[in-house]
Amino acid sequence: MVLACAVLVAMGFGAINNISVFLMPLGAEFHWPRADLSLAYSIATLGTGIGGIAMGHFADRMPIRRVVLCGALAPGIAFLLLSRITGTAELYAYHGLLGLLGLGAIMAPMNSLAAQWMPRRPGLAIGVVSAGGAFGQGVMPFLARQLLQVLEWRQAYVVLGVVTLAVMLPLALMIRNPPWRPAGAAPAVAARRYAVSSTWLLGWLCVAVLFCCVCMATPIVHVAALGADAGLGGRAAAGLLAVMMVSGMAGRLVFGRLADRFGSLPSYLVASGGQTALAVLFPLMPDGASLYLLSAAFGLVFSGAMTAFILCAREYAPAHRVGLSIGLVMFFAWLGMALGAWQGGLFYDLCGSYRPSFANASLGGVANLLVLGLLFRATARRPPVAALAA
Repeated sequence: MVLACAVLVAMGFGAINNISVFLMPLGAEFHWPRADLSLAYSIATLGTGIGGIAMGHFADRMPIRRVVLCGALAPGIAFLLLSRITGTAELYAYHGLLGLLGLGAIMAPMNSLAAQWMPRRPGLAIGVVSAGGAFGQGVMPFLARQLLQVLEWRQAYVVLGVVTLAVMLPLALMIRNPPWRPAGAAPAVAARRYAVSSTWLLGWLCVAVLFCCVCMATPIVHVAALGADAGLGGRAAAGLLAVMMVSGMAGRLVFGRLADRFGSLPSYLVASGGQTALAVLFPLMPDGASLYLLSAAFGLVFSGAMTAFILCAREYAPAHRVGLSIGLVMFFAWLGMALGAWQGGLFYDLCGSYRPSFANASLGGVANLLVLGLLFRATARRPPVAALAA
């Protein structure tokens, strides 16, 4: 069941990244500016954040299969519709569908469900599902690129739509709530374990995740351009991101296991500290080999942070709202990713260098660590024994 969740998340993540491959053929045919084309990805990510909140809410209150079937249908239908576009309004609407009803219906519910199926090792379960997302980000665009070598872009979209439906629909039909924990039966963890409320914990976690993903997004989005500025060829510069994502698959699994052993918040602190320290170093690397090593190290810790904050959201969630809570935290994660990517380009344009951009990324990481320190102090305090008994 956890592997099925991972494949669904991989397909959903890969789907919203399609514009990176179709950007050139769409621009060549319609003569749309790259800014207009790139906006499609921003709309898809925003839709994912909003959809995660809504679909997480439904996943807490109905059989999970109904929600996942929506997430399995939407990407395939969106690809088929994209094969017929003639204007940017359609491009944006169908990418909104990819996020809102596609990945938005898969990301938060599948992480919540995977942890329910492996209650003794929820960190490993969520690590596997998150690794699926990293795998999809690399494999789906690669497959689309191969299709564009032999097919016209409209035909490539049709093939992607058919393949997506053929893979995702059977998996969605397999998905079900665990028999020992039906829909809506998630236990209240935070109310019993901590002296502060679930709302307080989740609110500050959302703030932390926002700053965390500002730090995370800047290297992810800009490392290839940074490599090109440093003199690497196009393929070598693109390889920096590939190395980061491959390392990220390992990081999700490693930090998932660490969270099971040492706790979600301590693991999140370690991963966040790592990405904060490493982000500022990217513009200082003297050669391509150093950039590759740094990209691999950053991939290990940024992916660990992503796995750990999902686990924290699950741990702090109130009763019957685990899916909604993960969706809400993921919304702030997507918002932070958008801000981090935007500020990276803005300060490069203003200063003619990536040094301010990556320094700002690390400052976001510092803000994240300060909020995590506040959470660490709050969760270290336990409620009185009498309150637990009551």
